Amino acid sequence: MREWFDRDEGEEVVVEYMERLANTVPARMSQMPEPGVLWVKAQMLRRWDAERKAQAPLDVMEPVQIAAGLAAAAVLFVWSLPSLLQVLFTSI
Repeated sequence: MREWFDRDEGEEVVVEYMERLANTVPARMSQMPEPGVLWVKAQMLRRWDAERKAQAPLDVMEPVQIAAGLAAAAVLFVWSLPSLLQVLFTSI
């Protein structure tokens, strides 16, 4: 059980591991993309943001237009109901 607490052997293992770790090259180095790629991405993001800002009011108005159309159809139906009933009952 005394060998478990032997510091000299443990320190050597740690030093050896740290030296190996320091000498290894990472498998994949992170590289910065080329400036042209960054420029294209920035232009695409700028364009998408402009499109999103232009589309926002249209997205808000679409349900309003649907509701207004349904309301107009209901008003026209109620307005023409007496004429429809008159034509229906006079033809019988």
